[in-house]
Amino acid sequence: MLSRSKPNEAYRQASFDARLLGSSRDDLVIFCLEDFIENLGRLELADARCDSVGRSRAITRCVTALTALELGIDRKAELGASLAHLYGSAKKVLLNSIRTTDVANIAVIKSDFSEIASAFRGAMHN
Repeated sequence: MLSRSKPNEAYRQASFDARLLGSSRDDLVIFCLEDFIENLGRLELADARCDSVGRSRAITRCVTALTALELGIDRKAELGASLAHLYGSAKKVLLNSIRTTDVANIAVIKSDFSEIASAFRGAMHN
C-alpha cells in the first residue's frame, strides 16, 4: 500500500531494510551517519520550501539516527564520552529547531558529521 501512495518513501524504506540486512557493526555506524547527513539535507530543503511536514519528518529521522548512534557508543572507549556529547549536542540543536530551524548550526553539524563519516570510512579501509 505504501508503494502506491508514496513510492519515494517505499523505495527509501526498501533501501533502508536491504542495507541493514547482513551489515557489520561498522557498516551500521556508517549507515546511521549517512542517514543522519542525508536527513539534515532534507531538513534544509524542507525549511527552504517552508514545508513543515517535511521539516518534522526530517527532524524525526535525524533524532532517530542520532539515538541509534548513541546506543552504539562504547562508553569505555577513549572517544566514548566525546561522541556522547557530540550526539547529544546535535540532538539538542535539532529539537530546538522544531519551530524554527537553526539553519546556521544545522549546516555546521552537517559539515562536522560529513567529516566524521569520511574519517570513519577511511579507517574502515585501512
